[in-house]
Amino acid sequence: MILRRSAENLPRSVKVIRRTAPSCKVLHHPSQLAAYDCDALSFKHFTPEAVVIPENVDQLVAVVKGLAGAGIPFQPRGAGTSLSGGPVAAQGGVILHLSRFRTIEQIDKENRLAVVQPGVVLSDLEKAVKPLGLYYPPDPSTGPVCTLGGNVASNSGGVHCFRYGVTGNYVLGVETLLLDGSLVRFGGPAGGRGDWRDDWKRLFIGSEGTLGIFTRFWLRLIPRPEKVWTLRATYRDLRSASLAIQKLATHPSFPAAIEFMDPRCVELVENSSMRVGLPKGSFMILTEIDGPAVLVDRRLKSIADLLQQCGSEDVAFADVESERLALWKARKALGGLLGKITPNFLVQDAVIPKAVLGEMLEFLYQEADAAGVGVATIMHAGDGNLHPNFLFDARRPGELEKVEKIGSKIMLKVSELGGTLSGEHGIGNDKSPYIEDHFGPLASAMQMAIPNVFNPQHQLNPLKVFPQRKFVA
Repeated sequence: MILRRSAENLPRSVKVIRRTAPSCKVLHHPSQLAAYDCDALSFKHFTPEAVVIPENVDQLVAVVKGLAGAGIPFQPRGAGTSLSGGPVAAQGGVILHLSRFRTIEQIDKENRLAVVQPGVVLSDLEKAVKPLGLYYPPDPSTGPVCTLGGNVASNSGGVHCFRYGVTGNYVLGVETLLLDGSLVRFGGPAGGRGDWRDDWKRLFIGSEGTLGIFTRFWLRLIPRPEKVWTLRATYRDLRSASLAIQKLATHPSFPAAIEFMDPRCVELVENSSMRVGLPKGSFMILTEIDGPAVLVDRRLKSIADLLQQCGSEDVAFADVESERLALWKARKALGGLLGKITPNFLVQDAVIPKAVLGEMLEFLYQEADAAGVGVATIMHAGDGNLHPNFLFDARRPGELEKVEKIGSKIMLKVSELGGTLSGEHGIGNDKSPYIEDHFGPLASAMQMAIPNVFNPQHQLNPLKVFPQRKFVA
């Protein structure tokens, strides 16, 4: 079905795009825009005036020049899997959907790097480099659908970031479109600083679409580990599980991953068709070691012994791919199960020192239980990245407000305990109200100075990260 509006009823942004980039695909009918009014933080909706889908960089440049000159706000968007309200039209305007920038331009085995466009899906890159014996370690849970542009924009982490680090550790260079329509490169195949002679790429990584629009990346690859052992253990109490996390984090084998699930998550899994036989009421820890086969085989016993010595009577491990995936099954199933049992859930993304895990969990359980809100917590425990999942029904009056109030209290507690607001999801417009309280006036002013250079009127992705970033035409 073809949806049309008469020319005189078209939004001004559509007229600007058709004048400056007439061959670009533009969506503007309400039924088309409905798919773009939120990201995976699905209970906050912001309807754009239009969505434009450029085919190439030339079209994108023309669109940006046209919108910038016309005084219309705009923001880039990839797969929309983010969980912070980052790629939504918080102030209306136009969404630049970069889904067609999905080419893996080069995989250089000798120099161990890949050149990719921002719309490339993460798992597609991993599939492309695997036969060459190469490895791209960043692995957020949405890997089968999320795009590399969004990963770089929010500096995504993932299961294996404890050992291998986050996305920013693998970005050698970025090509970026600035608001004046110029394409600039920061870094490149050899890393370094790029044409500006200063390392601006470090500012663009994690900038959440507030400084420029990514058009190309140079990404570092590493040799693929020869062998992997996955181990799973359950514990009857939080103290034992916390002790296991602490000892794993300081073990000489330097695990690639240390994951944690609380008893509420375990119960969700075991009451579903995805059950794997975990003791109900237990805390679960998953860990992995990888590297040369001879080395990791020798280290396996010490890790299994560690898990048992911390109080686990249920330690399982495997090195065969199918068996390893079976051990991961409970952890991987949780996201889908949450969607089956609740109309809405909010995943938070704070980072805390590992030593205060017990205090933090006790606090958030007390707050959620007092408000009558369900919560189930998972954690990238190796680096303290905490993901409490609050379960609610946004259709019920007052439910969303209760969850937001709990979220506010948790963010204040995180700051009090010496943590930070985000480990991988970004700030977007979900955590922006807490920014100034967390950083204080001086640090906030210093950070605001950066978008004031590249995006002084906040026309690009307004109302994100800092709440005062509002575009005034």
